[in-house]
Order: sequence, then structure tokens, then C-alpha cells
Amino acid sequence: MVELITTREEEALFDKLIEYYKRLYPGIAFNRDKAALQPKQVGELLYTYPGEEAEATFLEKVRSISEAVTYGYDTPVIILRKKSGDILLDGHRRIKVAWDNKIPWKALVILPSKELKFGIEKMVQGRVKEIWGR
Repeated sequence: MVELITTREEEALFDKLIEYYKRLYPGIAFNRDKAALQPKQVGELLYTYPGEEAEATFLEKVRSISEAVTYGYDTPVIILRKKSGDILLDGHRRIKVAWDNKIPWKALVILPSKELKFGIEKMVQGRVKEIWGR
């Protein structure tokens, strides 16, 4: 089985991402929230390119996550919430599993105090439902 990220590791990454955004966009506050994404909301997520390394092991990790879900695995994903839509920052394979199985998934949410164009938006490939169909 492929090693899966733990909730504690994901929360540490969440903290690092918020600090990164604060440095990258001075003068903007980034608040924290949690959400329970229903299957329809999973489909509406703006999916970003996960990177070449992630793509190389994508299907293998999706299989491992699918199996782990049956044992209660539910590490949240990280999203950036904008009026135009929630942007997936981390948890690409977990979102694929949620989408394929039509199950809800937890999310750690970064909430910017101001609407602006973020660099990550250049990496958006489309909405999850457009990429994986249904």
C-alpha cells in the first residue's frame, strides 16, 4: 500500500500554505475554515494541475486511498475559496476518490479577505466534473 498523508500532516501543510499566501500577498488576511464538501460541491471544485511527480503515481495512490476509505481514511483536502469557485490546492487523488464514489469529503478552507487573481488560477484545468465526467 502507498503511504497516505495523515490529517496532522495535511493540517501542517495548511498552516504553511496560509503563511505562504500571507507573504505572497501582503496586506490581505487569510482566514481559516473547515467545510464538508457534498458530492455536487466536489464536482464543482476547480481542479489544478497536480504536477508531474504526482501524475506519475496518481492511479496507484487513488487505488490506495479507495481501499483506505473503506477503513475510515478521511484526511481533508485544502481549498482556496473565491467567489468564482473553490480552487483545489492539495488532495487531488482524494478528490478523485470522492468524485468516483460520490461521497462527501472534508476540506480545510483558506478564505482571503479580498477578491483578487491568485497565481494558482493559471494552473486550473477545469472543474472536477468536466475533467472526470458524469
